[in-house]
Amino acid sequence: MDDKTLQALTTLAAKLGTTAEYLWGVLLKQAPLTGAIDMLLTAAWVIGAVMWCRFVIRKTTERKATDDDRYPRADWESEPAFFAWVSAVAVALIAGLAVSSGLATTVAALVNPEYWALKQILR
Repeated sequence: MDDKTLQALTTLAAKLGTTAEYLWGVLLKQAPLTGAIDMLLTAAWVIGAVMWCRFVIRKTTERKATDDDRYPRADWESEPAFFAWVSAVAVALIAGLAVSSGLATTVAALVNPEYWALKQILR
């Protein structure tokens, strides 16, 4: 650690009423836990987005035959289906942003806990 980081850690430790060494050890133990929780949340976002998109695809692209029309319009051409597709795209974009914004920190917490702890101190 450089002097600036050590000074920030010592200041934070003094505010918490502990030593810098103890605080550093706690941060190193917290890093894998935070990484695992973030990984689970990332997986939940991806699974939820995929399930919602598959549901919208299944419900809006089935062709239903009627007595009057041998080849009816697809269900996705209706107004409610349009809003379902808009919601599916929105969920996919939000999930993509959530995954891409937190993935580097999650991997760092799991692979390199010292780097993650340093980033937490410098916040």
